[in-house]
Amino acid sequence: MLEILLAILVLIGGFFTLVGSLGLLRLPDFYMRLHGPTKATTLGVGAILIASAIYFSL
Repeated sequence: MLEILLAILVLIGGFFTLVGSLGLLRLPDFYMRLHGPTKATTLGVGAILIASAIYFSL
């Protein structure tokens, strides 16, 4: 059960990181390129960090 939760968190993190990188490629302006990916990759890295914290704490 725990492995499923960790896999879901890692997949969510990977998805949001991918969305952030696509935003970096698609957005036209320099400031939009900074703003868009920052929001998505922060959530993605946060999910991956939570998954790794749970994995290594048990």
